[in-house]
Amino acid sequence: MLALALAVALVACSSAKVRHPGIGSATVTSPAAPGGGSGVQSIRFRVASFADPASNGVTAFKVLVPQGWQASGSVQWLPLWSRLAFVQTEVTDPATGISVDWLPIQDFIWFPAPAGLNTPVGGNYQGKAYAPPITDPADFVRQFWMPNALSDLQGARLESVVEVPATAQEFLRQFAGPGVAHAYRLRYAYSRNGQPWERDVSFALLFSGPSNLMSWYVNFAHTESAPQGLLDRNAGVISTVIASRNTTPEWEANYRLVGELFRKGLQQQLANDVAFGQLLTQYRSESARLQQQVTAERQASEDHQAQLEREILGGVQTYNDPVNNGLVELPVGWKTYWENANGEYVAVDQPGFDPNTLNDGTWQRLTPRS
Repeated sequence: MLALALAVALVACSSAKVRHPGIGSATVTSPAAPGGGSGVQSIRFRVASFADPASNGVTAFKVLVPQGWQASGSVQWLPLWSRLAFVQTEVTDPATGISVDWLPIQDFIWFPAPAGLNTPVGGNYQGKAYAPPITDPADFVRQFWMPNALSDLQGARLESVVEVPATAQEFLRQFAGPGVAHAYRLRYAYSRNGQPWERDVSFALLFSGPSNLMSWYVNFAHTESAPQGLLDRNAGVISTVIASRNTTPEWEANYRLVGELFRKGLQQQLANDVAFGQLLTQYRSESARLQQQVTAERQASEDHQAQLEREILGGVQTYNDPVNNGLVELPVGWKTYWENANGEYVAVDQPGFDPNTLNDGTWQRLTPRS
């Protein structure tokens, strides 16, 4: 019963099943790296950007895509839920089958049902899914994602469960209230088209409140799959993709604005596509104020986020980004790292090689963050 109810709740977050005229999606393919014909080994990353039509066409998020890989993404607004939007993102390598995906997340609440409660288990109660807490990570994956987003894991073998304390601590820091959090990385093994395959599932769970009135949450959820052995061999590249995905301050401001309107009880207006865009336009000045707030917060926490990503993901090093005036995580193991005016990055295996010797734009060499 609980698995079915959670599957129903997940429909509200699933990238495949949400219908909303505000969904924006696109697919991009990364070009080849400079030096490809010179015998120099390199890997190039380009920025894939995705717009959100419901937010008046602003760029919603960006992600780094390695050479030859493809990226797709969309935004689904869920104004009747406290998790107001799902930023669906998938980055795949057609050559190897490696795939990096972000998983749907949800907020939950649980209490003994009083007489007359009409909300079923898994139903929407004041924006949260009404469901008893699940503390076992494998059980959570089985009940929440396997019926939908991770259906390929049905019948898979759980190989390992690793706790990631840094993610749990970050979840608690952002929650800014009393609670208990745990974060996990689960590895599954299964067969796909007769080939040994593996998938990592990473996420964090946070529980707050007594057992008779508990709010609980899932966050930091992503998954990577590949033929057996390729996840570990490509850990740095995969970590670079994961670390790079971020919403833009402009879209994040709209998200926070929608959250404020949700708390004001305007859920029904937000669920109407025409009214949704009109409300964002009406509160334009408030959105601009929130954008400034988001930008300031990110600048203040830049070093903290970079350190956290290195600790959690592994296989990446932080570099100063002169084009974007920020920081970027790139895979370890290469000799030099470069960036061009378009915000593309290239890592090269020969210390003396300069991509500026090729007819491929102007490149600046990156320096590691001290």
